[in-house]
Amino acid sequence: MNFLNKNNIKVFNCIKVASKSNNPFIYLKQNISAFEAVPLNNLFGVICDLADSSIYSYGIPPELIRKIDMSLDAPIIKHTHDKSVVYFSPSGYDNKENVLNIIKLFNLLSSKNLTIYTTKDIYKSVNGFSNENIKFVCYTHPNEIIISTSAIITFGYYSRAFIKQKIPTIIIGPYGLGGWVTPDNFDYLFRENFKGRVGGNYNEIIPLAILVDEFMEIDENKNLDKLLRKNAALLKLKLNKVLINEIDSVIDNFKNTCNNFYDSTQRFFLKPKLASNITLRKNKETTFIQRNILNDVLFSLPESDIELLNDLNSAMTCKDLQKKYELTSDEFWNILIPLWERKAITFSL
Repeated sequence: MNFLNKNNIKVFNCIKVASKSNNPFIYLKQNISAFEAVPLNNLFGVICDLADSSIYSYGIPPELIRKIDMSLDAPIIKHTHDKSVVYFSPSGYDNKENVLNIIKLFNLLSSKNLTIYTTKDIYKSVNGFSNENIKFVCYTHPNEIIISTSAIITFGYYSRAFIKQKIPTIIIGPYGLGGWVTPDNFDYLFRENFKGRVGGNYNEIIPLAILVDEFMEIDENKNLDKLLRKNAALLKLKLNKVLINEIDSVIDNFKNTCNNFYDSTQRFFLKPKLASNITLRKNKETTFIQRNILNDVLFSLPESDIELLNDLNSAMTCKDLQKKYELTSDEFWNILIPLWERKAITFSL
């Protein structure tokens, strides 16, 4: 087995780009859409938001998935009591159509001054469609922004950041108008990762009258501060777990494993293990390696190879396993590499 010296480990947030690369890569999944099919052979890890439940249905071992709170990389919001409104366009997974829907609503709702925070690419494609009550601010790094507003419109995991900061938050996303977040609808919206109306259809029409009612409820609520504090408390309960807060540290851990894997000396000290989403099913003299949830068969092996598979439990290093089964380096890696490329096994240090 010939190993390439692959020092250039890439971090991709777009699967289409990753699919065209021959480099080992880490997938930083920043969107909240259904998970796309990922090329597994060069994949060394996935980083996604803690509320993303779509990721397990595509055969990626849980050992290669790290969930973090993506909303940490968010603007600072100062709550005002004027009539200003902000639409915060989430970088990485908003698009022109969503922003145009917001513009159409506020072109009709001229009594409200709207500021749209978005990326330069989206701004260039939509700025000619807005009326004078709408202005734009382009941003690159969300955590460098300070916004003053009476209410914010957004969707996805950034909603959590604004709820934490006790700001009236209205959900308008790819699945419609989720509405103003309150303790009454919090659980439903949280479960759907604040992507729009619960049960909504993709790119559905947003009724202007309902949006106007949402603003009226915020303006007329006499217990607004108490309600916002309760929202923040509910969110804290939902997120009551130990979270990895730094994307960089997660990436470094994945890269460390990758570097060891491609190092001709260090890879023998890795400890292989059957992935936790793998089941061995025996049928007469053949054993099938099958992925849970998908229930597809990755490999079929004769009885003679099963003893080695049972030893893939992270208790022994690759060097120890090679010695135990008296295999040459090529023989050993010719067995393990196909298992790794299909993600039937994982490695730990």
